[in-house]
Amino acid sequence: MGAPTILLSAGEPSGDLHGAAVARELRRRWPGARLYGLGGPLMAAEGVELLAGLDRLAVMGFVEVVKHLPYFYGLFRRVRRELAVRGTDLVIPIDYPGFNLRLARSARESGIPVLYYIAPQVWAWHRSRTRELARCADRLAVVLPFEEPLFREAGARVTFVGHPLLDLCEATSTRAEFCARLGLDAERPILAVFPGSRAQEVARHLELFTAAAREVCRSDPRVQPVVACSASVPEEAFAGLALPRTPASRELLLHADAAL
Repeated sequence: MGAPTILLSAGEPSGDLHGAAVARELRRRWPGARLYGLGGPLMAAEGVELLAGLDRLAVMGFVEVVKHLPYFYGLFRRVRRELAVRGTDLVIPIDYPGFNLRLARSARESGIPVLYYIAPQVWAWHRSRTRELARCADRLAVVLPFEEPLFREAGARVTFVGHPLLDLCEATSTRAEFCARLGLDAERPILAVFPGSRAQEVARHLELFTAAAREVCRSDPRVQPVVACSASVPEEAFAGLALPRTPASRELLLHADAAL
């Protein structure tokens, strides 16, 4: 097989993270592969040509989604044109069901193979859609072991591939180095606080989560809360935050004793 043209589609920071790992592996196997699609800075750094970035894609909540509907309709039409114009060999949707289920269905109807990576957690919020996923994807790659028999029962060709966070949770620093960087005591427990990776989430969660962290500290003064701040969230969202924070969320998770 010659160098393929592959579309990858991720619509939120976690998808960008995992999409970047997929792009890296695709380039290792096919150095000349032409990769394009939707994602963020991590995917772009791995050579994915972005048609749209996370600043427009990572929306949630009924009001936010409705406000952005004209943009999403236009983007969907553009992506469908690109699928045909570029002679796309494979489509890899990554979670993000609102957009990616429609994309997968459209690609499959056009005869383009679809590998859905990190299948949406429809078992949690819309179990009947397991059959829809089975119909619109040639293969499903799931990251939780119980998902494999669940989707197979719905008629999907599905493989459990392991959770990508297990590959990513390799510390780039020791606990002592990590704590020194943030002014923490390496001998005391760390509480990781994750208010969200979208600006809307942080606006809703930060005050509540930090209040919960303070309650934990009142119960056990040894605990050191640290807030994870996603690079996709503007700095001003964390204005006035009294707790230490870090963009190194995977390292924080690895060194933390508990997480909220």
